[in-house]
Amino acid sequence: MTEKIILIDTNIWLLGFIPIKEIKYQFLHKKANLFITEKLQNKNTTICISTYQIGEIMELFRRYGLNKTRREEIFTEFFTKKFITRDITLKIIKEAFDLSDNSSIHIYDYLVALPAKNIVEKIYSADDHFQHKDFTSICKVTNPLSPWILREGRQPEKK
Repeated sequence: MTEKIILIDTNIWLLGFIPIKEIKYQFLHKKANLFITEKLQNKNTTICISTYQIGEIMELFRRYGLNKTRREEIFTEFFTKKFITRDITLKIIKEAFDLSDNSSIHIYDYLVALPAKNIVEKIYSADDHFQHKDFTSICKVTNPLSPWILREGRQPEKK
């Protein structure tokens, strides 16, 4: 089955494009990069992304040392017809706040996923928080780096 509209979580964007700092995770960088490259090149796939997530990705790229030229290339690509861009509204922030408060999952994860609700067919994330019912109720969630789990501020972990 060909996917039509997907969401790719920030952790996969980050791992797929940032410079490799630890050789022992080089294979994960390569796997993430190949995954994103395939999705970007697949003419039958559209990527849904929120304005919040664009900002998050660009800041993390800067913080982790991706060169400015490459950051600008990726930023420009977000404005192509390959992407559906969704704005963050106060209603989405309120829902994210409430869900985060109830689940203790970062509000940022909700600000990535909630704008894509009722749009995407699949979410790709290596963050195990996305296996929570709040996210799986949006649509199917798949970890393209399985069995590896990625969480902000932690080393990749094999489950």
